Parts: sequence; structure tokens; C-alpha cells
Amino acid sequence: MIQIRQLGAVIAGMVLMTVLPCAYGQSRADLDKIAASQGGASPLVYTTADKEIPLIQPGSYYNEKECTVRKGLPAFYSKIRKGQEITVAFIGGSITQGDYCYRLQTTRYMENTFSDTRFKWINAGVSGTGTDLGAFRIREQVLQYKPDLVFIEFAVNGGYPDGMEGMIRKIIKENPHTDICLIYTIYTNQTAAYQKGDVPQVIKRLEDIAAHYQLPSIHLGMEAAALEKDGKLLWKGTKAAAAGKILFSNDGVHPGADGGNLYASAIARGLEKIRKGNSASQSLSQAHTLPEPLIGSEWDEAEMYIPSRIASFDKSWKEVDTSENPFFKKFSGWFDTVMTSSKEGASFSFGFEGDMLGLFDIGGPEVGQVEVLVDGKFVQLKEVSTKGFHLYEANDRIGNYTLNRFNSWCNNRYRGQYDVIKLEKGVHQVTIRISSEKADKKKILGNKQQEDITAHPEKYDQSAIYLGRILLRGKPVPCERIKGVPKLAQQLKWDQKMRRYEKADSINPPEKDLILFVGSSTMENWKSLADDFPGKPVLNRGVSGTKTIDLINYKDRLISPYHPKQIFVYEGDNDIGYQWTPAEILAQIKRLFLILRKEKPEAEIIFISIKPSVRRLKDKERIEQANALIKEFAEQQTNAAYADVYHPMFTAKGELYPEHYREDGLHLTAEGYAVWKEVISRYIK
Repeated sequence: MIQIRQLGAVIAGMVLMTVLPCAYGQSRADLDKIAASQGGASPLVYTTADKEIPLIQPGSYYNEKECTVRKGLPAFYSKIRKGQEITVAFIGGSITQGDYCYRLQTTRYMENTFSDTRFKWINAGVSGTGTDLGAFRIREQVLQYKPDLVFIEFAVNGGYPDGMEGMIRKIIKENPHTDICLIYTIYTNQTAAYQKGDVPQVIKRLEDIAAHYQLPSIHLGMEAAALEKDGKLLWKGTKAAAAGKILFSNDGVHPGADGGNLYASAIARGLEKIRKGNSASQSLSQAHTLPEPLIGSEWDEAEMYIPSRIASFDKSWKEVDTSENPFFKKFSGWFDTVMTSSKEGASFSFGFEGDMLGLFDIGGPEVGQVEVLVDGKFVQLKEVSTKGFHLYEANDRIGNYTLNRFNSWCNNRYRGQYDVIKLEKGVHQVTIRISSEKADKKKILGNKQQEDITAHPEKYDQSAIYLGRILLRGKPVPCERIKGVPKLAQQLKWDQKMRRYEKADSINPPEKDLILFVGSSTMENWKSLADDFPGKPVLNRGVSGTKTIDLINYKDRLISPYHPKQIFVYEGDNDIGYQWTPAEILAQIKRLFLILRKEKPEAEIIFISIKPSVRRLKDKERIEQANALIKEFAEQQTNAAYADVYHPMFTAKGELYPEHYREDGLHLTAEGYAVWKEVISRYIK
């Protein structure tokens, strides 16, 4: 999910235009100013001590629509009346993170107005991010502090309604007595809607959610819009251009001190209106209820995790204490530690049950690209964008194999960033590997940002990753509980084998109407295949160690590129070794057949039986059961067959021929392949 995300908007060296979630209707120059304001973290817990904060007043502005009370803030005002300590959290984007955009003025106003109350303050603002990341991080950055009141500000960051609902539901589930208030900030051109008596469209979507959960909401920009209409305020510009008017902002989004005062005054008026709307009889007993979702409950499951607690890292990674590192110290408010590596090929793996994963990391001059393996298969990443939300969809057809952590905002600076990848819902094993493919960083930075990379090329000629958190929409699952997923070393070995096949194909393109042999090591090791069938256009694309599910996952590299008239499939041997049941093996064989039949409707598909072996004599019964199921299925299909190499491997006494097997008792000798040659010759055309 790039929000600009200050993220991986640049893939494989090609610059992809990124869109700030707060940027609808804004110019490129505006976006540059906004992006330039974003960087590191702020302390989550803060105070007003040693800060010069203006004491704002509610003022005389009035618009009935500015604040909608609904069920108000009963728990908050109940605690105020009782003089109890109160924790208030603000969560949002850069307008919340920034000190004088509204938050500090609101803080001082509340401390002054409720002077008998002791407050604890939480700043969970993260620049350039929306409600999607908000849903992932709200437990760690807000809910762990047990807030009594949460202000949510994300309207200018896309206002993605699904993520907003997810945050609200997570708050209520955690503690139904926690009060919630939605506050709506605006950006350039949105004042026009207020000036016409209307509401910006993105805020209307959020108001639907506020109404559904009966939460109070405050429009922070109404007074500023009215002042602009009256010629008393300049929304975006310089002090010189303002010429005596109130200058709201320099960039059209982030309020200056005067603009922040206007925003805070709106909150002050809203709090007073809500107070009057909350009677003294309302108390903590009036908890929020959790109705059926308005949009959906998927984002209820969003969480972020400390990487070392859910993932296994190879020895190339190091866990760095951010408070002791000069580069990472400014991110210690978000990440107490960061997992780092700059070695190409360095990897980490984790398992989870869900449909979305992501990286919340640090971008900088050194960062490189990563490759993503899901369930043992390298995936392509297709960018998908909607208003307020940006993600990648993992698939096997469209997109890039690399996710770039470097972008044009990494010019001699470090900044927080995140991306999210969508998968099919289920149990998955994920491996993230630092790619050896380097992006063209000079091209990404553009002509105006060449000074630092030219002066310090060695700094940029790296492929580092600085990982702060792993994002999951779902729950972590130990990798050992995920059945059938190969280890990373095996995956990389397969990738090397397939790259060799692909290189061979590029040098000598295979002919059409060939006879394709695919399967595990017994197939790959059939070195005499071409000699055994002279004059036949045979092509061996076997890969050692594969199971049926692996052939399915890699069929785009092992089967799809070819135009075979026959496909001989040998899988199941390793399925047996992994303790798959005969029924499970048949299910995968059926799945493979349906995929191949749809993709290669003219090709005859021949399933070779699972062979017996000395090593797996104990599995003889399961092998025979699986073979019987495969045979029955194959014989029921059109343009398909079953080749039995199982029974010819036994003597008349039911014993295996020892000369058919190598010393490992599993793989075949030349004598063993001679038996296969005789059987296969009955089917080959």
C-alpha cells in the first residue's frame, strides 16, 4: 500500500507516479511540499511542558452542522465530573503528528478547561498514511495505553472508509467504554463544498460510519472556509501573499500556527456542544454497542507485529536498537528495534492465516528491492488503487516480481513507509528475500536530485532493508503448521533450475507439438529420455523435490510456455514422503488436471503412477491406494491416461528388483529407467 506511501512506488527501476491519499485534486507541486514535510516518528506519549502553546478559545463562529453530537462522549464527561485521570489519544496522519496543526492547541485548551483533571496524551499521528495503516497500528500505538477518548483524523489522507470502520470496531471491542470522536480536516479546494453549504464527498462517507456507530463528529474546516469566502483568509500561500489575511497553510494541507488555531477552536466548540448534549445522568454504564458492520469486518483483524516475534530470519539479519543508532533514532517512537540486512539473498519467513500482509519499514538512500514468495512460489505484484487505499495484489501473471523500498523521497534522508499485499484468504507461508536486482536510483531521483547520489554513489549502491513491523490482516501461524510448503533453500534451488530451463529455451526455442515430461526428481534424473525415444520431440522439465502442489504453483514456468501434444506427469512420490493422504494427493491431481485441461485443451495428459521404492516400502499401502484413485480418475477423463510403472517394478514374488535402485533406495538406475521406457513407449506418440 503506497500512500505515497512514501513507498515502493518505484518498481524495477521504473518510476510509477504515486498518489498521496490526501491528494485528490492537488497539484504535483503541492504533493512535493507535503512529501517533503514527512519523515520520522514522534514520541507516542507527550506532554505540554516546555512548549509555547497558544491558548485558543472557542470563538464566536457558529454553524449547526459543524458538530454532530449523536451519543456524545458519556464516559469522558463522566470521568471529568468525577475528577478521574483521563488518557486522550489522537490518531491520524501528518496533521495529527505535527505539533501545531491542531493537536497541541487542543491539548492546552482541554488542560485549561478541565483544570482539575490529570491527563495523559498520546500522539499516534504518522505522516502520509491513511486508515489502512491506522487499522494495523492502532492496538500497539493507541489501545495499549487504555485511552478514555480517541480522536480520529484521516479525512485528508484518503478517508478510506473500510479502514476507518476497522479502527472504530477495534476500539469498541477492546473497551466499549472508550469514547470516539471523528474530526474532519480538509485540503485545497474542499473549502468550496462548505461554502456552498455542502460537505466534501470523502467526509460524507466517513459521516455514514459515524452515524452507524452513533459517534460524534466535528468538521474542523468550516470556519476557515467561511473566512476564505469573506476574503479574510488565504488557504495556501506565503505570509507576503496573505497581505494581512489569515494564512492557513503553506502547502494547502498542513495548517500553520494560525490555521491550527482555527482547527483547534472547532474542536473546542465541538467539545462544548457535546458536553451540553451529554446529561449528568450519562455515565460509564452507557457503553458503546457493536452493531453489524456497515461495510465489513475484515479490518477488525488488522494488526502489526514485531518481526522477530513472528518471523524466522536467516543469519544475515541483525536486530538493531533504534534508540542507540543515529540513523534510526528518530524512528524510535514507532519501532524500538529494526531488523536490518544489506546482503542480497537475505531472507525471513513467517506463516499467517488471513488475506493481507505488509511491511512497515524505513526508506533511505541504501534501501533496495525485495522479492516475495507465497506458499513456495515467487509472486508478481499488481498495483491496485482506490481513493484512499493503495495495495498490491499477489498473482502469477501480472506485475513485477520485485517490491522496491527506494523512491524519490529517499534522497539523502530517512522516512517511514509501508506497503500491503493482498492474497487469497487462507493459511500461507511467506518469504521475503532481498533481491539481487537493483533499481536505477538515479533515474528514480530525477534530474533535480542528483547531487548526493553523485557525491556518494557507494551509499546508494546497496540493497539494505530496515524492517520495523510486519503487517497482517489475519493471525500469525507457525510455519511448521503449514502443510506442504517447501523450505526457502528448496525454493531457491527450484528457481535456479527453472532459470536454467528458461535460458536454454531462449537459446534453442522448443518446437511446437512436443512431448513434455514434468515431475519430481525421478523425472529430472531421466537423463536418457531423448535417447530412449529417438525421433520423438521429448522435453524434460522435471524439478527435484517437487510435490503435486508445487507443480501447480510453478506450472507457469514449467508447462505454460510450451505447446505440447502430450504431457507426462510424475508427481506423488514426495507427497507420500510428506505424509499426504491418498485422498489429499488425488485432490491435488484433480486440481492439476483441471488447470491443464483448461490451459492446454488439445494436449493428452498422462499420469504416471507413483513408483515403489526400497526407502518407502513402509508406505506401500498408501502408494497403492493413491495409485488406485489416480488410475480411476484418469480413466474417467477424455484425452487422458494412466501409465502404470508401479507393478512392473516388482518380481513375481512381490519383491522389488534391487538393481533398479541407487544406493539411496529411492532413485532409479539405468535398469530402472529401462522399465519406465518400456511402459511409457506404449503411450508416447
